[in-house]
Amino acid sequence: MAGGNGSGVVDEGRRRALKIMALAGMLASVDLAVFDKEEFKKMLRKVGLDEILGGDDVELAGAGESDMEKRAKKKTEEMKKICFEAAQKICDEKGLNHADCLAAIHKCRKIHVKATPPKKGAKYAMALDLDKCIGCRRCEYACVMENNTMRNAGMEWIHVIEYDREGLQDLEGGTADYRVAPKKGKVYVPIACMHCENPPCVYVCPVRATWKEPDGIVVIDYDKCIGCKYCVVACPYGARRFNLMKPSINPLELNPNMHILGNLIRPVHVTEKCTWCIQRTRDGGVPACVEACPVGARTFGDLNEPDSPIRKLLERYDFFVLKPEAGTKPKFFYYFGGAKPERAEGGE
Repeated sequence: MAGGNGSGVVDEGRRRALKIMALAGMLASVDLAVFDKEEFKKMLRKVGLDEILGGDDVELAGAGESDMEKRAKKKTEEMKKICFEAAQKICDEKGLNHADCLAAIHKCRKIHVKATPPKKGAKYAMALDLDKCIGCRRCEYACVMENNTMRNAGMEWIHVIEYDREGLQDLEGGTADYRVAPKKGKVYVPIACMHCENPPCVYVCPVRATWKEPDGIVVIDYDKCIGCKYCVVACPYGARRFNLMKPSINPLELNPNMHILGNLIRPVHVTEKCTWCIQRTRDGGVPACVEACPVGARTFGDLNEPDSPIRKLLERYDFFVLKPEAGTKPKFFYYFGGAKPERAEGGE
């Protein structure tokens, strides 16, 4: 498959034709599940460090940085226009000198859409300690605020699933609709885009609107997406969201730090998902979910840096992935860090 982030958007005639053909592709139900420690080990395949660091990259990006920079400048003006229109409503309602009006205008002026390219040689991954996660959903809330996600229910890029810790016999029975956490006998499993080494969502896209970047981040070009939902169906982890209505966000809650392939204000009828906060990580930061976790359950970093926190964890603990039978080779790893002893010298 050829390059994915070209300059032009999809021809409108082709967009309409493809969208009509795609209406038959309904969303498939996705089983999201995992784990009691022992059952988890039986059901899922252990991932070795050599396998994690090896493998061929599926690099589908093709356009030069200069083209993306030009698009980012245009997007900056487009995002500002959308923001100022929303801010105008606040000012009309509360008055030009009201604090909310002034704050909204200030936020709109700060909008900057970047096109920061991948760091050469980087290969990102995330790990999550299931013994630490308390199911508080702070990662979910931080993601919504950071990535300008529409506040409507179901659009969150992270879903935290609660499972019985003991007696789990299969990959079913979890719930995202819990009210109190943590609870005794439960384990909490945050699930989002796995940024797979072999992403099936990329291969099924008919217009090349989604691809894997050289640093491993799977991105979406909202200008190209035709809303066919093929990628939604192809994802084994239920990690993609589809906008059924025009997204909107209060300027007072807007994050003005944006990336052309990340947290823009999305148009209607496109697919969106976690980008590992590309607007942060491409500038040397960490995803908002990692920063917000109150118990330090998440670790993010470059697999190709031997001294990075993610590499040190991989060398100390046994890691597992969801749905290994899918052959996607996720770059999101789970482990039990608190109750499991570290690897003995020379041991398994």
